[in-house]
Amino acid sequence: MKERLFCFKWAWAFCLLSAIECSYGAFSCTASGDESAEKRVIFHFKPKLGLTYSGNKENGSWVNNLQWMVTLNSDLNYRRPGFDLGSSLFVQYGESRVTGQSTQKLKDVVILSITPSIPILKSPSIRLFLETTGETAMTDGTLQNKPTGLLKPLFLYQSLFLGQKHYSNQDNEKTTWGLTYGVGYALQQTLNNPYDIIHTKNDFESGFSGIADFTLNSQLSKSVSLSFSAKLVALSKENPLRDFDNYRRSLLLQAGLFYKKIGFELNYHAVHDLNLSPENMVDRSLMLTIRF
Repeated sequence: MKERLFCFKWAWAFCLLSAIECSYGAFSCTASGDESAEKRVIFHFKPKLGLTYSGNKENGSWVNNLQWMVTLNSDLNYRRPGFDLGSSLFVQYGESRVTGQSTQKLKDVVILSITPSIPILKSPSIRLFLETTGETAMTDGTLQNKPTGLLKPLFLYQSLFLGQKHYSNQDNEKTTWGLTYGVGYALQQTLNNPYDIIHTKNDFESGFSGIADFTLNSQLSKSVSLSFSAKLVALSKENPLRDFDNYRRSLLLQAGLFYKKIGFELNYHAVHDLNLSPENMVDRSLMLTIRF
């Protein structure tokens, strides 16, 4: 276990230093006005606000129910022939406010991923990826009737995997897409876990990993656009062929149809992790959304 942890630490440090150096070089080139260098960096920042309102009259007085949710999707990709750095940030927070009742938290999640990769084979096209992902909440609240908050709990995994990465040209296209997938090996850790359902012998758990990430954005007409993204992660623990229920499995899915800045958006986030809950944790919403 110590040897695996030592190798992963050095691999992570190497890729992180390379990512910092290449990101600095990319932004330096962009600032100098080199048009070819500008195309190496692709950045998206998409904040959205979703609202649902209902009201009914009870005993001669109105009871109002306002549900709101703020979503932030941001990603940064830096590409050059010998190196690719992808990073993404997903933040979602929502509350329900009912007249005469205390505010109830509906959604609270932060997911940050950093994934450098390098090509190792040209035919077939195979890349070596190192993904580091952290998932936590932002504010104090409850989950499964137990307290949660910032970094409480904090789930981390680091996966070294072989796979492929494909994406559209991104130049003046009405439809752009990206696909990354692969299999490998991952280290996992749950910090500040208030649930303490399963006692692990080691601070780190490890096992095989499978990752698939797909994004699609399409401008259907001058005013109508479609967006879709889905990321599926499966991380095994001990005895991966015998104890499939002990896998950590997560799916984050978003789909939206917009007319200019207003549209409907479906959000679905499912996590199966016996360290956190004996049951699947699922959040889903369909809301009228305003994007900025």
